[in-house]
Amino acid sequence: MAEREAPRKLRVTFEFTIPPGLPTNVRTNRRKAAVDAMKTAVTAIAARELPPETSMTVRHEWAYAWQDTTTEPVTLGPEAP
Repeated sequence: MAEREAPRKLRVTFEFTIPPGLPTNVRTNRRKAAVDAMKTAVTAIAARELPPETSMTVRHEWAYAWQDTTTEPVTLGPEAP
């Protein structure tokens, strides 16, 4: 497979955390408006900086993270010499 035929993706992830105990909830219309505003901003930047043939998808999720544990990176094999 030639280098230009290899699939190339740029993934940028943002994760926003609403602190527990915050008395104000984030209503659905405000979340959607925030996502739309970020999508518009990222689309404008990507259109300016990436090739015009580039496509973009946007995924957003709202979840209550009752348990969310992230470990430190784990090396699965022996360390490289």
